[in-house]
Parts: sequence; structure tokens; C-alpha cells
Amino acid sequence: MRTIKYIILSCLACLLFGCTKEFLDRKPIDFLAPDNFETENDIREAVNGIYRAYVSDKNEPIYTDFIVDNGYFPDYRDMWNRTYNNETSYIVNKWSRDYKVILRANTVLAYIDKVKLTESAYKQYKGEATFLRALSYADLSFFFGGVPMRLKPEGLEDANKALSSKAEIIELVLKDLEDAAALLPISYAASEKGRATKGAALAIKARVLLYNKRYEEAAAYCVKVKALNSYKIMPDYKTMFLPEGEAGNLETIFDMQYQTNALPQGLSNSWYDRFYLFSGYQVSHDLYEQYYSTNGLSITNPANKLYNPAVRTSDLVAPSTYVLNGGYDNRFQSRDPRMHFSIVVPYTIDSYNATTKAPGVFYPTDKKAANLTSFRVRKYVDYTNYNVSGISGVNPIIIRYADVLLMEAEALVEKGGYDEAYVYSLINQVRQRTSVMMPKVETAEGLGLSQQALRNVIRHERRVEFAFEGLRIFDIMRWENGPDAHKDLKGFNPAKLTRFASTGIVYEITTALQRTPFDAAKGYLWPIPKTETDANKLIK
Repeated sequence: MRTIKYIILSCLACLLFGCTKEFLDRKPIDFLAPDNFETENDIREAVNGIYRAYVSDKNEPIYTDFIVDNGYFPDYRDMWNRTYNNETSYIVNKWSRDYKVILRANTVLAYIDKVKLTESAYKQYKGEATFLRALSYADLSFFFGGVPMRLKPEGLEDANKALSSKAEIIELVLKDLEDAAALLPISYAASEKGRATKGAALAIKARVLLYNKRYEEAAAYCVKVKALNSYKIMPDYKTMFLPEGEAGNLETIFDMQYQTNALPQGLSNSWYDRFYLFSGYQVSHDLYEQYYSTNGLSITNPANKLYNPAVRTSDLVAPSTYVLNGGYDNRFQSRDPRMHFSIVVPYTIDSYNATTKAPGVFYPTDKKAANLTSFRVRKYVDYTNYNVSGISGVNPIIIRYADVLLMEAEALVEKGGYDEAYVYSLINQVRQRTSVMMPKVETAEGLGLSQQALRNVIRHERRVEFAFEGLRIFDIMRWENGPDAHKDLKGFNPAKLTRFASTGIVYEITTALQRTPFDAAKGYLWPIPKTETDANKLIK
């Protein structure tokens, strides 16, 4: 009997944590006996399995920036051009990943009451499972609208389930997040860093409320996050997105946890490979233009005396003399520091030699066949990897304190009747982190701004603050500005940007790729995958 018991437990472990996508989507798990979870360790491992499912898609969440107007990557072409269908892999993978998380969360919630746990352990594990289920249903609602609501481990007899409306899914998400916030601790020991907290539940609830235009409630939940006194703006913007900055990072509220050198376990990510070793992840000229000069003025503003493309401080020189934040050309100097922390512009350092540690310089002409815009991504690139593929331990951030501040500012402005000085203070906290120090709103944009003008300030701030964090697509959906955002991919012509010394460099802006105009009739929602409609007869 002891041997049989271990065989059953081994099979259960395989089903929950080593399953194929097909099993996780469709096969029954309601045959599991209540005594399959017997100890706290069983529940803990089951909860860890939910997180493992959450990080299983290595494209999340960053790739969505490359299907809107921040950039382009050839593999995402159908998504970028909105020629996707219900069999497009990225659509199928998102559905599968979210329901995999939901299945595992439901399993924990179904059996946790049958296991003897301390009160603190019970509350933590139940809170984590509830939070992760809410996070996945929120994701599904944003991209698909109404989806099947599954709240328990279900067998094949429950395969057919009608769509719940988006409103019903949102109410479930809000309830789950409220329940999770009541259960979860404010913080953990350093060894448990990365687990869901009360602050994460409250912050995600604020996001869901804002995205559904419930502005007064959204602002109130942002205040609740702030009242925890657990988070603050991190002084160094750059290291917030690198392993070296994780230990002292009090800005990140929830992120996807990865480890360096854990590729065999599926716990390393590959964004270093993609952004440095690959050249195909291309940043749009439109995003580059959004980074203002350090005087707070747009580079397209004729009154901006800091931006003069005709001025160069010197000719092209040896790589050792290049600086990270501007190179030799006025175009790239005296700009919002977040530009150089987030993107690689021509003729600036983009790599370091693994042996000599000597800097390498980005010459667009060397990459012209692969990169059509002459801009690459710097955010999330951990140069200590030194060309070792697939081992990155960088943690993509899901939500951080700067987002809470800007969400509160947006909610107050959209609600109306706001205190102007208070809204300015929220934006200024983000602008004036130590490593950025862009001018305050009252200095750059002035006092007495109209609602629309202040709305534009917030939208600009979100664009440059959260580039490549996977939030741009939600902003576009919420603001319903698809026609403006859905534009051709433009950039500097890389063939003109020679690597040889010359004062005659031509920064010629070209259309690298044309894009199908935004189709308002198609809207923003993705189609439900064919794998689901084939299996679920109640969905058309």
C-alpha cells in the first residue's frame, strides 16, 4: 500500500507540474482523491506549481510592446499587423498559459481545506492561489473579453461551458483580489521574495478598476497601496531592470521570477538573447521621439534650443571614447535619461567584450538587414551574461510603484474635480527619481492645465516610463487610440549610418514597414482560440 501511495503521488505531481499543454487545457483532474495533498509541503509545492505555470511563456509580458507602436519583431508580424486569427500561436499560448494557471490555482483552492496547516500558512497559500487566479482571469478579460468561468478542477463532463460576460469575469477578479489582499502578508523574508503580497493584490485591483474606467475606486486602491508604506521610487532607473538591482528594489510590487543559469529547469528567460544577440527587436522612431530634451520640451518643438541635429561635438572617434548617454551627436545628448536606459541609439555602447570587458558600439549599418530602424532595446539587457545564451535571471516587472502613482493621477484626472497640485506631485515623483530628474510639470508644462492637457502629460509619462514593460497595449485599449497608435514603422535608414569616420552622416527617416490601417470594426479583442471552440461546444 505504501508503494501504491507513492505511485499515485508521483502521477499527481506529473499531472500538476509536468503536464503537456493539451492535458492542462482539457483533461480531467477531478478524479484526484482528497488525501493526495497531505502536508504543508504538498500545498506549498502545488502553489509553487502555479507560479511555474505563470512564468511558462517566456514571451510574457514584454512582447506586446512589439505588436503596438513601440517596436517590431518579425516573428510577431501577424500580431503587429492585426492579421492574426484563432490559430495564431501567440493567441493560443496566452489562452493556454492563463487557463493552466487557473487550473492549478483551482486545484489548490479545492484541496487546501483538507490539509492541516498553521493559520499563517493557510492564509498565505490560499491568498497566493486566489491572487494568481485573479491575475490570469484579468489577463483573459483584457484580451478576450468574456471567457468561460472555471472555479474548480473540472473533468471532461464540464468541458462545455458558455462564456461568462466580461463584466462577470471582472467582478470575479475584483472579489478574488479583495480576498487575496485580506489573506496575504505585506512582505516576506528575503528568501521568499517574489511571492504575491497584499500590496500586489491591491495594486492589481487598482489596475483592473482603472482599465475598466472605474476611476474613483481605482484612485482609492492606489491610496491603499501607498498606505502600506512598503514601496517607493527606486533612485536608479537602469538597475531596476537588472539582477544587480533586485536586492534593494522597493519599487517593484510584483514581477515574474527568473534565475540566472537555470535554463534546464525552465527558470531562466531569454530577453538578453533577444535584445542583444538578436537584432530583429526593433524600436520605433515614434517611441524615440517621445523622449523629451532635459528642458522638458519635445524634440519636435521649434522652441527647443537644446535639440539641434546640425550640431556635433566631434567627429566619429574610437569606441573607447564613446559615452553611453549620447555618443557624439546632438540628437542623442541632453535627452530624458530614460531614453538611454531603455533603448540603444546609433553610435552608443551596446555591448561589452566577455574577456577584455571593452565596450562595443552599435553601428546600424552592420545590422541593416536585421534592424530597419537603427534603434535597439537596452532595458532588461544584463551585460554580465557576456553572450551566454538563455541564462538571464532578469525579472520582467508586472507592476511597480511608479505605475500606482501614475494610475492614481490618471484616475483623478478622468474622474474630474481633482486637486491640480496633488496630481502634479504624483507625476513629479516619477519624473524626478534621482537618475532621471526631468523638470516638474509646473516647470515644463506650466500651471492651470486643462483636463485634456493634463491627460496628455500623463499619457506621455506612461509611454516613456513603461516602455517594453508590456503596458502600452493596455493603455492603447483603454484610451481607444488604436488609429493613432497603429502606424507605419519608421526609423533612421541604417544604410546611411556608416561605421566609418565622417562628418556627413545622414540621419534619414524612412518607412521601414507599412502597416494595415486600424480597423475599428475589428476592435481590440483577440479571437477565442480554435482549440477551445473545438472542445467547448457552447462557444461559437
